[in-house]
Amino acid sequence: MLDHDDHAMPEGKPWGDPLWRLDTAWQRIEAALCASVLVAEIASLTLWVMLRGLATDTIPGGGSGGIVCRSLLTMTALAIGVHLATRKKGGSLHAAAVSVAIVVGLIGGLAWKHVGCTWSSNLLNWFQGASVLMLIGGLRGLATRLTLWVALLGASLASSRGKHIHVDVLLHYIPTKLRMPTTILSLVAGTIVCISAAVGFVDYITIAMFQVSADQPCPNDAAKRCDVPMGEKMASMGKLVASDFFLLRRQAALDVRALPHVLAGTPYDGWLTATEWNAWLDGGDWTAYFPKAAVDAQRADPSAPNATRASAVQVPGSGDARGLLARELDFVFPVGLLVIAVKFLVRILLILSGHVRTDTDPETDFEEEGLPHSDETSSKAAA
Repeated sequence: MLDHDDHAMPEGKPWGDPLWRLDTAWQRIEAALCASVLVAEIASLTLWVMLRGLATDTIPGGGSGGIVCRSLLTMTALAIGVHLATRKKGGSLHAAAVSVAIVVGLIGGLAWKHVGCTWSSNLLNWFQGASVLMLIGGLRGLATRLTLWVALLGASLASSRGKHIHVDVLLHYIPTKLRMPTTILSLVAGTIVCISAAVGFVDYITIAMFQVSADQPCPNDAAKRCDVPMGEKMASMGKLVASDFFLLRRQAALDVRALPHVLAGTPYDGWLTATEWNAWLDGGDWTAYFPKAAVDAQRADPSAPNATRASAVQVPGSGDARGLLARELDFVFPVGLLVIAVKFLVRILLILSGHVRTDTDPETDFEEEGLPHSDETSSKAAA
């Protein structure tokens, strides 16, 4: 099938024009989102690797990660600085200066092999264990989630452009008149699969991740077990989602206060006193989401008001909140599948309106993507 051109609307029935515009705008938004998420993923991975490297001290018999990280950072900074300073001096001089800067930078990492270890380790530990990021598994957990988002955004874009998984070779043997119903049938099947999978994912997340009971005593026979209606499961899950986002807000409030201390080098678990912790607990409506006894159990001992603790929320009655929001983030799967299902439906309508053609040779897809046929490639190589 031919893709539709993002810049020129093809001829078709007038009722399909708004759908074409909607689909084109939707693709632009998704492309921008995909690029933004990819940049965020690279940034989170880079920050995680860099902090781990800087937190590693160079000691006899120890690892070399710390000095490698420092050498690379020094080399990058010097090379960029020299490049900017000498780019107008001529090709040979510029190349020589940058080459020298690279060598000096690689060696220069030895000059500060012990610098910043404690500060970097403190900041990394705060990210991983006492900040909002710890609710999703730290910087590495953030990168993992962003990878999933990139994959689903890419799948959604592919669905809009007709590049989803399908067997093009079959279209070679299908009469031209049958290509439209065949294509529509495959899109309908894809829509059904996506919707069914999305419903299944929601049910799985509700039971496996939120620990909502899947069955209960039957109303007419308590000796038997019956499935819990989806509405009841969703209601139970909704309460847990509300409590999770309450903890997210409370942790964000702590992060605003913790960040200046951590950046200044204060241990992330050494600035929040018991008095401040208890005052912070009193500042939130905890009993709206958790039993009062469980909330009171989190209060610090008032007889030691200056004792310090990590600025990390805990789940009253359960304890550690690390990775708590992973279960909410898992909903990216069913949401992504539902978006793809909608994309399939939109493409069906665009086919029916004539804005997307199905009566052309599937090989033209490769020409549109700038991929030459294998025989053309072979002839050029022989020439």
